Amino acid sequence: MIITMKIKYHLIISSVTFFAWLSFYLLGSSSNYFQEWNFSELIILSLLTIFAIAPFISIALMVLIPNKYIKTGIWLAFYASFPFAVYDYIICGIIKGEGLNIFISHWYLTLGYFYVWIIGPFTGYILNKFKQQVIKNNI
Repeated sequence: MIITMKIKYHLIISSVTFFAWLSFYLLGSSSNYFQEWNFSELIILSLLTIFAIAPFISIALMVLIPNKYIKTGIWLAFYASFPFAVYDYIICGIIKGEGLNIFISHWYLTLGYFYVWIIGPFTGYILNKFKQQVIKNNI
């Protein structure tokens, strides 16, 4: 399967994921990007992100880019992992001087870079199966 996509769709996905990252960053800015939260609060934050926020963003993007669910899920995973890691490294690693240690001290962010690779394509797969079932039942 070739994973090419129109530039318009890349702009949509990168814009949505950037604003999701920015919202997350601003939410955590009053607590040193969630560093002042205790472990159990960080676990709850991670679970909310995994089971509520990320699937919601996935579904929203797949509505904006119809009929390309799996492909959109893969590109969503890309745009919600590599650029997020770069943004976080620039803000925390370079500007705040924490270096590469941010990927350990901000472990909840590092987990996020990986689980979007499960959530994005999986959501695309589920929506694709649902679409096939709807088509099958309408014929």
